[in-house]
Amino acid sequence: MSKVSVIIPTYNYARFISNAIDSVLNQTYTNIEIIIVDDGSVDNTKYVLSQYTDVIKYYYQDNKGPASARNLGIKHSTGEYICFLDSDDAFIEDKIDIQLNEFSKNKNIGLIYSDFYISNNNLDSIYRYYKCKSFKDHESAFKYLLYTNYINTSSVMLRRDCLFNVGLFNESYKYLEDYDLWIRLGMKYEFLYIDKPLVKTRAHFKSYSKAVDIYEKTWCTNEIRKNISRYNL
Repeated sequence: MSKVSVIIPTYNYARFISNAIDSVLNQTYTNIEIIIVDDGSVDNTKYVLSQYTDVIKYYYQDNKGPASARNLGIKHSTGEYICFLDSDDAFIEDKIDIQLNEFSKNKNIGLIYSDFYISNNNLDSIYRYYKCKSFKDHESAFKYLLYTNYINTSSVMLRRDCLFNVGLFNESYKYLEDYDLWIRLGMKYEFLYIDKPLVKTRAHFKSYSKAVDIYEKTWCTNEIRKNISRYNL
């Protein structure tokens, strides 16, 4: 069985992170390692995580943002496949099984993503089913990706070798760091879309997003657009 690494960066989400971890522990697929990177939380995150010491790998760093936190998790991971899960999101129980099955049938795929649910804070009421746009081929999907980021990070599974071939998250970006990575991956590898929600997200502003001011967001957006121009895309 292939090992899957699930990387969960967290920042001041002690009230939600148990849901995230439990959703991984309850997967129908079992060969999983869970890597938690605490990005400088000042709430009781460490206490909550102390209840999971037997089933997680825990790393702490001073607050550096989600790109840095995910990269630290990636560097400590050992799985052939990598998933990311925001600490206020939760996987549907067969997410990993479904995506691994698709990877086994599609050796040329580098990234798989899916639809997702937007829920209330208790994850017991669905506000919206977010359905991604479907494309006839990777070229069409990639062209649309250059226009807008339609891929939910918590829905993603990557091949480890593909990720390292294009490089990890750009840590200079405190915003849209995932979008930058998807573009680099899309230039070299095909994506596959699962027409089914595999993740629940909460309908609130994420703590990382709230911590980034409008000037930082504008800078990151402009830098990514410059990179797209440099790639002659």
